[in-house]
Amino acid sequence: MFPLHYVIIGNGGAGVSALQAIRGLDINSDITIISREKYPAYSPCSLPNLLSGEVEKQKIFRFDNKFYHRLNAEFIKNTEALQIFPRKKEIKLRGKDNIKFDKLLIAAGAKPITPREIGGLDLKGVHVMGTLDSTLEIISHINQGADRVVVVGGGFLGIETAVMLRKREMEVTVVELLPDILSRMLDPDVSQKVLEILREHGIKIVLNDVVESINGKKTVESVSLGKKSLKCDMVVIAIGVAPNTSLVQDSGIKIDRGIIVDSTMRTNKKDIYAAGDIVEVREQIMEQQGSFAIWPNAIEQGRIAGLNMADVPTTYAGAEVVNVLDVFDTPVVAMGGTSNDIGKSKALTRSTPDSFKKLLLKRHKILGLQFVGSIKNTGPLYALMKSGTDVSGFEDRLLDDNFVIMPEVSPFL
Repeated sequence: MFPLHYVIIGNGGAGVSALQAIRGLDINSDITIISREKYPAYSPCSLPNLLSGEVEKQKIFRFDNKFYHRLNAEFIKNTEALQIFPRKKEIKLRGKDNIKFDKLLIAAGAKPITPREIGGLDLKGVHVMGTLDSTLEIISHINQGADRVVVVGGGFLGIETAVMLRKREMEVTVVELLPDILSRMLDPDVSQKVLEILREHGIKIVLNDVVESINGKKTVESVSLGKKSLKCDMVVIAIGVAPNTSLVQDSGIKIDRGIIVDSTMRTNKKDIYAAGDIVEVREQIMEQQGSFAIWPNAIEQGRIAGLNMADVPTTYAGAEVVNVLDVFDTPVVAMGGTSNDIGKSKALTRSTPDSFKKLLLKRHKILGLQFVGSIKNTGPLYALMKSGTDVSGFEDRLLDDNFVIMPEVSPFL
């Protein structure tokens, strides 16, 4: 096999995983990995802990400074890929010459969602949660004396951010458009349990409302909601992320919400693959198509893409649907779908003073799990979910703490 030039756009979980997989099989070809950011590979999962002050900046980097050298890879940092030309096998870079490739992986991740209709986004003290730089800017602002913050968004990212800011002893208010927090991962009755914990720890939650404008002369002084106004000196937008598909516009690469790939992570264009938060794939429980932006999915998709790029045929089993959130040392676990995703289903619940457990079943198969305050049996229950096991013979015991379930434990917990 002649030496090739592999190019990877993106230095996150998927990109680095692909780099490792390719180099494990092909030691002769050139590999170039391109990053929008100025930093070597870091773990975005550690950013909340950096924000809370529980870890130091240096601890979030995944490898030592010789990592790329050991893998004989060229690392081009602080550079944005602007456009891909599949027929010419060429990539346009901002401020640099175009780069050629033999095989390409698009692992450009997702970008934070910013509601452009909000006035005052350019004021000092407005931050968008999602990158190392934005996290460091928030920490710097806190160190300058900010103590009242409005977090826009009551989903996973917003609640996680609010908890970490509260650990910094800030006065925190979360504004959520919908009637419930964490609505993409929890049913309303389970969401209510988390809401109670947040309020017990001093976080204010405003539901069914929206930030219409951020006010101040040069710096943030307040926000105007549809129903009231809140004084604050910081606003953190943490609505979530969307696949960063702008660089494949006009390329002929198929996209819907994200880039469409097959089970080998290949796009519709020859020698071009995609992986991570930028793609749309099928998930393993209900086989629904979508974007499932969690770290383990990115790592595995990158590995699968790298193997196939290096001509080792490998099939992706599908996305995991798992969210694990730590709310002031109370675990919140959601696996599979919600009632809204599943439709008509049977709910099994179990409540104690310290925990609340809920399973969603359809045709005697587990399709959803939502636990607050307990992780007991979550791994084995998820294994039953993934295997599509008929649990009719023992479903009345599924939520018993002393019930032993034999399937392989999930790697997440």
